[in-house]
Amino acid sequence: MAIRLIRLAASGPNRPVAEIVFAPLHCLIRGPSDTGKSYIRDCLWYLLGGEKTPKKVPEDDGYELLELEFSEGKDNYVVRRALGGGGAHILRTKHAADTENVAPADGESSESMQILMDAPDGMEPIDVDLSQLVVELSGASGKQILRSKSKRGPVTGSDIRHWFMLSQPTVISEDPTSGASHTERPQRMAAFHLFLTGDDDSAVALAKSQAEKDRLFGQLTSAQDALRRVMAGIDHDVKRVDVADAIERVDETLSELSRQYDARAAQLRDVRGRIVESMDALRKHATRATHSQAMLDRFQLLDRKYVSDLERLGALDEGVAHFAALGAVPCPICATPIELHVAPPDLGKRAPGSYRKAVAAESQKIVGLRTGLLHSIAIEQRRLDDATGQADLLKGRLRELEKEEARRISGARVEFQADPKELAVRRSELAAQLGAFDEKERLEGEIGRLKQLRVSKTAPISREAGEPAKAVATYVKWLLGEWGFDDVQHVTLDTGECDLIIDDRARLSYGAGKRGIFLTALTIGLMKHALEVGNPHLGVVVIDSPLKAYADPDSIEERELPTRTLTDRFYAWLSTWRGPGQIVVAENEKIQAVTADALKPVEFTRRNDLGRAGFYLKSKVPMRAVDDSQPE
Repeated sequence: MAIRLIRLAASGPNRPVAEIVFAPLHCLIRGPSDTGKSYIRDCLWYLLGGEKTPKKVPEDDGYELLELEFSEGKDNYVVRRALGGGGAHILRTKHAADTENVAPADGESSESMQILMDAPDGMEPIDVDLSQLVVELSGASGKQILRSKSKRGPVTGSDIRHWFMLSQPTVISEDPTSGASHTERPQRMAAFHLFLTGDDDSAVALAKSQAEKDRLFGQLTSAQDALRRVMAGIDHDVKRVDVADAIERVDETLSELSRQYDARAAQLRDVRGRIVESMDALRKHATRATHSQAMLDRFQLLDRKYVSDLERLGALDEGVAHFAALGAVPCPICATPIELHVAPPDLGKRAPGSYRKAVAAESQKIVGLRTGLLHSIAIEQRRLDDATGQADLLKGRLRELEKEEARRISGARVEFQADPKELAVRRSELAAQLGAFDEKERLEGEIGRLKQLRVSKTAPISREAGEPAKAVATYVKWLLGEWGFDDVQHVTLDTGECDLIIDDRARLSYGAGKRGIFLTALTIGLMKHALEVGNPHLGVVVIDSPLKAYADPDSIEERELPTRTLTDRFYAWLSTWRGPGQIVVAENEKIQAVTADALKPVEFTRRNDLGRAGFYLKSKVPMRAVDDSQPE
């Protein structure tokens, strides 16, 4: 994947649009100092996700909005950001599947609606983070790189801008290509290798961070404290094997006691079974006796009632007989004859006899009932005597069985030679000691493991990049020859430092002019290789003033190659660049007319009355004579 810059523009109310149109393959922005060449690079950095706004210049008064248009495949993108900072609005080519009339969602802001209304024909806003979009368009989305030895993360837009957009200070800097910041260098170097080889660091084992080391130290200290506490409860004269043997002996004794208990239980099982049977039988006979006694009590109560009734009837018969023997006499009070006071039939001679017959009949009936009752009493008494006798026999048998059980229990006890309770306590003590030995062994192993983790060293990261590095170095050597450095014999790419070694000298050991030229060659060579083999890359490089330091007349750097020759050959080569990728160069060195016809550079003059002054119109201040030979 690769992008192509199309257009950079700045706009504001009542201000003319300041615009740069980029050629598809190569674009040279040429002009003297203070015309906005570096400003253009800063705008591109900002519009491709950078947080730093372009520096304030007098000419941008009244301008409010920056806009960058670029393409990727069949899609065009437009990025809009305010010069004063803030987020970005991103537009993209409307796909065929998209709805033609896009309506704002509920609650959509008026600003978003205005962006939608201002969108060029065939484009629509997309909701995506700008830096994330840059990473996605470069083909690095989902790639993981090391940010430090102990941390890994995704490729960021800053990683891409760092390697593909070189500022003027970066070109001549004496700092490593990965940057001066020690915290960012591992991440920048990992990104460089991703562009060089196409391989990310997702499989690289991470080293431990300081937080992890601190955590391990805390775990180690805790384990050591626990070991000291365990050792405090262990007698130094006692060995683990002795404790294990003692537990084995206690277990054997307890097993023997258990066997003895089992034997005693077997002996008592028969006796206790007979005891249970006898007790069940005793309960049955006791229930029978209780029932018979209750019935007998009821029968005896009924017999006493019958006796009482017979006695009452005998008294009644005797009274009637006495009444019949008395003579009739008048009332002693009123002298009225007896015949006048009672019913005459009751005073007849037959009346007492009838009464006595009735009493005799009732007595005879009761005597018959009592005879039957006495027979029942006798039967129930026999039943009671039988149940009571059986119960007494069973009680005697139970007493004998209990004595037999007691004899057998007493006989079994003499076999025991130890107190089970004391053995159980002793075994608990020994088990605690054995557990302490086991815990000691575990803690010692854990302490050893933690110590090894703390002191273990992570092997240095070695990224295999031999063939890609050779390919890039070969092209850089050819490129330097094209630019006039015919005396360069050897070029290699130091993948550890992500930099070039030219004729056995590190790039940073050269003067500022050559450092800038060599870094330019490396940046272009990396882009060409990455795009040719399909590695992640943005597809464009932006280089600010690669020739300036070399052409500085005040430089004391040795120059085997004349400045004019380098400039002419560099511009001539740039005019023939056919990719892959797009190269944007900002420079102030003069260009030959023939080369200019082929390259068609964007020319700045620093004057409003002669061509184009710069990115913006020049402020109306006294103008000094234009001298293109002066460095920017």
